[in-house]
Amino acid sequence: MKSALSAEEFVLSLKRYTALVRRDRRLKGGWVRTTTVHSRQLCGSRLTLDAMFENGRVQELGYRVRACSLGQATTAIVYNRAPGMTADELEAVHSQLIQILKNNLPTRDALIWPELAIFQHAAFMPARHDSALLPFRALQELFVTEE
Repeated sequence: MKSALSAEEFVLSLKRYTALVRRDRRLKGGWVRTTTVHSRQLCGSRLTLDAMFENGRVQELGYRVRACSLGQATTAIVYNRAPGMTADELEAVHSQLIQILKNNLPTRDALIWPELAIFQHAAFMPARHDSALLPFRALQELFVTEE
């Protein structure tokens, strides 16, 4: 399947998303759950994610991200999109991102978060895939902690 974005548009999209998470936005308080995840690949990316939950749904997120552009971009997208979602809903998005990183882009209508389509250009950067998945791994851990 041909990508909707050119390589140049991919880079510009990454820059736009990474600019959104340049400054840390941490949450504080007794109800905040926090975890830090590291890339299992050699890139050294890491993400500290803070979350507040209510009735099994993400209410608010905070972060400290030290990752490559892919990890920063997914953090920005998750930060904006995850509030209000359940673990199962986020797992469906996570599964789609994994497929996109394998160069198996769902149809535009099937994408839960259409902006994830930009990551099709990252399919040929396997050393960075784990960085792109950090926010989803962190949320999985936090949901387990919350339960």
